[in-house]
This record gives sequence, C-alpha cells and structure tokens, in this order.
Amino acid sequence: MTTSMIETRDHDSQHGGFESGIRALAAGETIVMIDDSRIVLMACAGTVTTEQMAFIIRHTSGFVQVALHEMVCDRLLLAEAIPSDRYAPAHARGQCVAVDAAVGTTTGISGADRARTARVLADPSTEPNGLTRPGHLVPVRVMASNGIARTVPALALGLTDWAHPSRSGAVFAELESFDSPTQLADSEEAVRFAYQHGLVTVHTGRASAPGQ
Repeated sequence: MTTSMIETRDHDSQHGGFESGIRALAAGETIVMIDDSRIVLMACAGTVTTEQMAFIIRHTSGFVQVALHEMVCDRLLLAEAIPSDRYAPAHARGQCVAVDAAVGTTTGISGADRARTARVLADPSTEPNGLTRPGHLVPVRVMASNGIARTVPALALGLTDWAHPSRSGAVFAELESFDSPTQLADSEEAVRFAYQHGLVTVHTGRASAPGQ
C-alpha cells in the first residue's frame, strides 16, 4: 500500500504530518486533512464515537461519507449510486447508496446512529443484512486505481489502513468555513480551526507513506 503525504508542523506539536495523523487516528482522535481540492474532518470508521461524529457533523457540510475498500463494498453488497462506467463528478465518484446499521439505530440521522453505522461498516464480521438501505451514511467505494489518482477518499482510507488495519474505513466530511458559514473552509481557515481545537493536520502531497 502506498499513500502520499507531506509532513508539516504549524504553530506547535498539535500540528504534524502523515505519521502524526496515523498516531492521532490510532488513538481515537479526529484530524483535519488538507488536500488541493478538498479539506475534510476525518476519523476512523471502526472506532468513531458519538461525540466525534457529532463534532464532524457540526463543523462540516453535514454530508458524512465513509471510504471503504472495494472488496468490503462487494462483500456488503453496497451498490454504487452512480456506476463507475458512467460519468460522475470527481467528488461523487464511488459513492454508494446510503445505509444505516440494521440493529442499534433509530432514525439513522443522529450522531449516535451514524457513528454506529460507521462502526458496523468497518467491522469485518458485518454481513449484508447488517445494513438497511436507503439510510443516512454514504459509503464510498475506493478502488486500487483511486490511490494512483490521489482522491480524498483514497488518501483518507490509506491513513486508516495504517491506524487500524483490522477495521479500516475513513469517516470524512468537508470542513465548513467559520468566517463565511455558507462556504467551505480554505487551507488557512483549516489550519486555524485545527489549532483552535487541538487537532492534527495532514497535508496531502507526494512524499511516500512510512515503510514505502
């Protein structure tokens, strides 16, 4: 597995790079990932808590997705909303029909319910009937070729592969601007937001992942 990242340190040790991001995710923290095209809050699907999910929903567009390997999507019979052989905007590529966990949720929309669904998606013991469709959390199929394209879902998933290899999956949503609430955050705002909340930032780039 290869993933591309650039290490950075802004302000203090709260802000690191690829390996700092992996350590934070492994410790159950939320991080900020800054890419040329998108800026997202992300967490590990396998360990995401109600509090983390509520934080992500509150500070983002609210459209929460979970990046998963294509083999996981196939095992769970997660159908793409827009098949890959048809044109889809880059930000929509690989999105599957939204799901909810079949057990342990109510309406499916709350932070608690969406956190539960994310953990179920990342659980290797989950069967297709462990999910109901349609739901409120959008899985994103990450194919091997996506890693080469350095899409945000592929990069986020790469981080969780290192942080929690047995339950890989990346919860992510686009960070909202706090200066202009109707807009998405830019990189400067993202760094300030991370500093304010004590979150690690990861800037995507062309450096190799650890061990590559």
